[in-house]
Amino acid sequence: MSSEPRGESVLVDPKVNVRIVLAILWICHFILWIFGDMFSLLQEMTEPATSTAVQYVAPTTAIVLTLLVAFTLVGRPAQVQLATLIVAPIYFLLNIGFFVDATAGWEYYIGIFYVLFAVLIFWRAYTWPKETAS
Repeated sequence: MSSEPRGESVLVDPKVNVRIVLAILWICHFILWIFGDMFSLLQEMTEPATSTAVQYVAPTTAIVLTLLVAFTLVGRPAQVQLATLIVAPIYFLLNIGFFVDATAGWEYYIGIFYVLFAVLIFWRAYTWPKETAS
């Protein structure tokens, strides 16, 4: 005997593909990263970023995040998992570095979510479901 009332529809909870979950997590991480950079730049409007390292590192991190979103959706599962398991810890370390440089409360607040998304991305890739060979 079912506990659902007769004749009423029940919402279906479909499984979401791991690729979609990882792509969404990378996008969320990227959006937070962009927001943090924009907010930081607004705080320092009087000093443009003239450091060569900053001028190359910042776009490179954005390019890598963008490529990871696309690669997650079209790459082979084993390659996507490997790339994610390599790159997510790198971003985790960058995010921890963000905490070290943090001076304002908002930087600590957004930094928590940087780290959270890096951990979620790594964990989701690490626990990617596997098929058993028959």
